[in-house]
Amino acid sequence: MARLSQWQPYDRYVQSGLVDGQFLNASFTLLAAGPPRLANIGSLTFAGDVGTAGDDIVFPLGIVQNFNLSHNRQFNRVWEIGSERSFFISGRTVGQLGLSRIMYHGPSLLRVLYAYYQDLFPPTLVPSVIGANNIGALTVANAHNVKIPPGYENMYLNLASDLFNQPVGLMAYFRDSNEDTVGSIYLEACYLPNHTLATDAQGTVIQENAAVQFERALPVAVSALALVGLDAADQEILGV
Repeated sequence: MARLSQWQPYDRYVQSGLVDGQFLNASFTLLAAGPPRLANIGSLTFAGDVGTAGDDIVFPLGIVQNFNLSHNRQFNRVWEIGSERSFFISGRTVGQLGLSRIMYHGPSLLRVLYAYYQDLFPPTLVPSVIGANNIGALTVANAHNVKIPPGYENMYLNLASDLFNQPVGLMAYFRDSNEDTVGSIYLEACYLPNHTLATDAQGTVIQENAAVQFERALPVAVSALALVGLDAADQEILGV
């Protein structure tokens, strides 16, 4: 990263150290669903590049077409009599997520979001998509016995089911075009206030959309690329 004193518009990039062809885009971004909180899985962490440990915790969301993550922070602006200046008082932060997914062969969006959850007690059975022996399914914080069926097999469409009173977790995992890990984040205690399914007479696909609210976002420590700062040339020039 260039310093202000080294700014040379004709000769240098403002952000140095970037490698041509090394970038992030949707192809190298993975979304996966799992337990509502990282603490649910005890001391197990996503070591290295997530690795096989992640296979027992989260389940990838396939056929996702759109993903948007946002945070909104409240601020209270306070003025005083006798001055044109003001102060800001920081308030609460609210996070939300939007997902769009094509219905294809396999689990629907609501089904795959609750892939880790299992209820093996009749009359309503909710088997885990990941498998009955996965760490997420075995460490359900609230092993709620579901009463109102969310659906059956691959198709979950009944958002009124008490299954959706239970939270889930969502992981976003980012790599660059060289498949080097850049970072990851885990969204805890996710709830779904909205789900829609839409198509039309001339449509070729059926698309599902879900709005997701989460309690907090936790960065996940993974084996990632080091911070991109001053490159070797900058360090030589600046003597650092």
